[in-house]
Amino acid sequence: MLGTEIRVEDQYMRTVRSTALVVIAVAIMLIMDFQNPVYRGLFIGSLVSLQNVVILSRNIKKIAQITDTRQAIPYVNRGFFFRLIIIMATLWLSIRIPSISVHAAAVGLFVAPALSITDLLIRVIKERVLHQSLSR
Repeated sequence: MLGTEIRVEDQYMRTVRSTALVVIAVAIMLIMDFQNPVYRGLFIGSLVSLQNVVILSRNIKKIAQITDTRQAIPYVNRGFFFRLIIIMATLWLSIRIPSISVHAAAVGLFVAPALSITDLLIRVIKERVLHQSLSR
């Protein structure tokens, strides 16, 4: 990127912070209207999304310490399939429990990735604008 690097730890902290704010906002909406299946699904999905970010960050830190590629690949695969199973279980339970909207749970699962990508894009655009203004 334009002269500076993106630190994974900073990106992780911003993603966790913004996802936690979304979870808190949805929790407040859920408290106000507990019978709403959309709020329930969005709350469950965003919580699982936050959990996936934490698990992914932990796995990345552990993989970075492994020097042998042959040992790292199975570890990467295990982490991927573990997170995938958690997502599938969330959707399956949302389908099975009628008081939870499966569509809202699916949207909630994308909260952390969407916020992380949006944060990254904003950083890239800010750096580009800063770089262009300094080069003039």
